[in-house]
Amino acid sequence: MSRLGNFSTLGNRLYSGETAVEVVGRRKRWFASFGIVLLLAVLGLGVRGLHFSVDFTGGSVLTVPTQSLSTTEATSIAVNNGVSAPVVQQLTVTTGGAGHEVTVTTPVISATTENTLKADLAKAAGISVNSITVQTVGASWGHQVSKDAIEALIVFLVLVTIYLAIFFEWQMAVAALASLLNVIVITVGVYAWSGLEVSPATVTGFLTILGYAIYDAVVVFDKIRENRKQFVDTDRLSYNRAANLAVNQTLMRSLNTSLIAVIPVIALMIGGVLSEAVVLQDIALALFVGIAAGTVSSILLAAPLLVWIKERNPSVAAHTAKMRAKAKKEAARAASGAEDAQVQQAVPVGAPDPGPVGAGTIKIAGRVPAPGSGTPQREVQPRGNQRPQPRSNKKKR
Repeated sequence: MSRLGNFSTLGNRLYSGETAVEVVGRRKRWFASFGIVLLLAVLGLGVRGLHFSVDFTGGSVLTVPTQSLSTTEATSIAVNNGVSAPVVQQLTVTTGGAGHEVTVTTPVISATTENTLKADLAKAAGISVNSITVQTVGASWGHQVSKDAIEALIVFLVLVTIYLAIFFEWQMAVAALASLLNVIVITVGVYAWSGLEVSPATVTGFLTILGYAIYDAVVVFDKIRENRKQFVDTDRLSYNRAANLAVNQTLMRSLNTSLIAVIPVIALMIGGVLSEAVVLQDIALALFVGIAAGTVSSILLAAPLLVWIKERNPSVAAHTAKMRAKAKKEAARAASGAEDAQVQQAVPVGAPDPGPVGAGTIKIAGRVPAPGSGTPQREVQPRGNQRPQPRSNKKKR
């Protein structure tokens, strides 16, 4: 119960500054980590590449209702008919009774090849040729979809950059844009390594997660701006310390928001796997990877990158050096005061003298001078223990 209680109050302790997670001070570590992840994502694009759906490349989708045809057999039939790199999937359907469907996605092929392929698939599945449905997508339409998706992404990034530059600072706009590009590359790299198709549903989920990513960054930047006015402008904290405090103050909020958002995404992903609905799997994976990457980037990349950019400003760098010098003086003063307090606690000022500490020593304000220090030494008799004076031998007259 005590651990649960401590966890429940963690957000309050982070917000008040009682405890802190060092984020800004370890920015080199985070930059190196993100660099490695980005390198892996780029390698995924170079080695495996992206598999675009027929909606982008153009081609035909042949749907074969069957109980016996396997994906291996369908792939072999498509290759034997001269189809290059066919994408074959098996789906479970409930329309007209429980059964299966095998979809064969091909590039743009001639009408003769398409008819021959349909006949061979129908023969292998034991059904009539008319039972196979064909959906054809032209290459020009797929090219237009790709162009529109890229234009939508560019417009989104430009509008976000302009908004942050106007209502916040241009440095924040640059940091947020770098964080968004990081999320884009990581998500694309995951899709490259996974081998899943990039479909319009993927693009929809992709654009959605960019909204989550920029939301987290804006929350952190708004708190940094507030802390700058409250702590930096009043010479209470340096800019990097105020930024780190802002990250800690918004940490629990960002994590809770992302956790609540990712729970239905996980449910959507599980539902897509169980129902073998490829569209659900595509959009769920894009949302899951994007939310996770956006949350981590807004915490460990956006704020540290903003501080790194701001410290290139001579005035911010000078203020940071000033605050560091001030902190060192306060630390030295505190250490000196702690040393005095320890000595005074050992020998309280005004307390009865327990006796000479050493031959011919004297205590001043609770301190014992070191031998040979040049301080006049005299023996001080303890109070209440005065030596008796010798009586005079003279008689009174």
